[in-house]
Amino acid sequence: MSLDYPLSKDSLFFDIGAHVGNFSIQMAEKYDCNIYAFEPLEENYNILKEQVKRFQKVKCFEVALSNYDGESYISNLGASASLFNRDEGDLDKKISVKSFSTFVKEKEIAFIDLVKMNIEGSEYDLLDEIIDSEYIKNINHLQIQFHNFVNDSKEKRKKIRKKLKLTHINKYNFPFIWERWDLKKN
Repeated sequence: MSLDYPLSKDSLFFDIGAHVGNFSIQMAEKYDCNIYAFEPLEENYNILKEQVKRFQKVKCFEVALSNYDGESYISNLGASASLFNRDEGDLDKKISVKSFSTFVKEKEIAFIDLVKMNIEGSEYDLLDEIIDSEYIKNINHLQIQFHNFVNDSKEKRKKIRKKLKLTHINKYNFPFIWERWDLKKN
């Protein structure tokens, strides 16, 4: 993960898949920016809230951002908690899910400076939602971890990358580890 972005105290950073807040804390310390940290798993969320409470500009949300509003089940795998069935964990924790579009409309968010996304396989649905809604044009930087345990992950990633190239420039790419996308300047 990279901490090097042109952010300021007025910037808005979305930490989607915040886990217990380590990346949010680093960004708060470095930039003193506005941070929305999303963590749907209650155990992680409680630690996240405790860890970031000293930062007034960090807001925590106990919700999974996705492409629909409702509920789902998640596995309790710590940093690898996922909405997908995996051999190492059962989908046994009920969570709230909110579509990205619903969230940004409710909060009246016009622009996001940075989105960090590490959501254990749900990135495909969420990115499709962001791109198809055209909100992608309102995100300056994306730092994404794609996961390859999802069915057809290589093809899904390829399709999303093709769509992202219409609005963003790929700054670095370590497949299925981390990649960075920056909004094209007109």
